[in-house]
Amino acid sequence: MTELPKTEQELTDLIDAKVNEATEKLNAQHNGQMANLRKKYDEDIKKVKEQANLSAEEIAKAQIKEENEKKDKELSELRAFKKASLLTEKLSKENLPSYFKNDTRLLNAEDGDIDKVVKEIKKEYEASIPRGATHSTVVPIATSGQKPAEDSKQEAYNKMGEFIKNVVS
Repeated sequence: MTELPKTEQELTDLIDAKVNEATEKLNAQHNGQMANLRKKYDEDIKKVKEQANLSAEEIAKAQIKEENEKKDKELSELRAFKKASLLTEKLSKENLPSYFKNDTRLLNAEDGDIDKVVKEIKKEYEASIPRGATHSTVVPIATSGQKPAEDSKQEAYNKMGEFIKNVVS
């Protein structure tokens, strides 16, 4: 537990110490931010100086190179999107779940081999699906006015129903 100051001088010393501590902390934070800004502007100035020393032809080449890099990046993104769309379309056409579009065999397949890989995946998927009914699908049908065979539980319910009907009446 901190001891409270007993005199006004101790109180002012304590306040001054806290104010100086907070001021130093804020100054350090501010200096760090300013250092980051100076570094950024120094890099920008360095780039501008390099461009000033270059000829117009070299500047044009650098700009063309930057544009080509941007175009290449955009082209690769569009190709990836097109392939993902194509895979999704082919999987839905074959009635396969959409999560197969992340299958590495499909992602690594060449454009001509995609149909073959989809058929292979479909074959594996259909082999993993359980076949047949999991319970009896036989439904009893009353034919020619005959009642379907009742089990003993139903017979007991019917007899209890008759008994209660007789007691009530």
